[in-house]
Amino acid sequence: MAQTYRFAPPVAAALILYLAGFFLPLPCLAQLPAGVVPITSEPNHKVKFENGRVRMIEAALPKGKTSLFHEHQYDGFFVFFRSKGFANEPFQGKRVATDLHDGAVLFIPAENGPYIHRVSAGKDEPALVSVLELMTRTAGNTNSSELRFPPFETALENPRGRIYRLKLKPGESSDVFTRPAGTAIFAISSGRISEQPEGKPTRMWDLEPGYFKWVDAKEELTIRNEGQVPVELVEIEVF
Repeated sequence: MAQTYRFAPPVAAALILYLAGFFLPLPCLAQLPAGVVPITSEPNHKVKFENGRVRMIEAALPKGKTSLFHEHQYDGFFVFFRSKGFANEPFQGKRVATDLHDGAVLFIPAENGPYIHRVSAGKDEPALVSVLELMTRTAGNTNSSELRFPPFETALENPRGRIYRLKLKPGESSDVFTRPAGTAIFAISSGRISEQPEGKPTRMWDLEPGYFKWVDAKEELTIRNEGQVPVELVEIEVF
């Protein structure tokens, strides 16, 4: 008998936007500049998950809203769910409008120091972005996980992790693949999928954009789209 669960609510080519002027690393400061807050004190950013290794923070901005300037101290993988009209403004820099599609991913390092910025939602729709912060300064695992094959697509890979994108049509399934321990899963679209781990009951998942799950145990499984519309997932294997 299949069990039905919901992801804990939030909380195409690779897109890497660590460009000059987009985010500006700053030297470590004993005290934050006036008008700047820690990311955990920014009202539109909420910690949705934390386990000492990673921390998932969701930024939800009403349309037309601009966040406070806030500081990021850790390397982070960013996933965009609603981003039409989204804009970024580095501290003491210029506001940069972005043209990001839903499901866009990027990595921002903090190895050269924390970075400070603020973000704005577009005037026509709210913005929803999640960042998976890597709270250890170096990779904890070697890059030894098995590569996945279509319909998985590698969206981004670097020494801190590998991001896969999975798009399934109604009734479509993946082949058997290995999901390593230390994997973050984000739903980009609404829909329903089933997961069939080897030797375990089928799991049914009802998805909404931004829903998140952290996986602590390695397993081999298949994923099937059980709904009537295409679904899209992003999985981040953290090294």
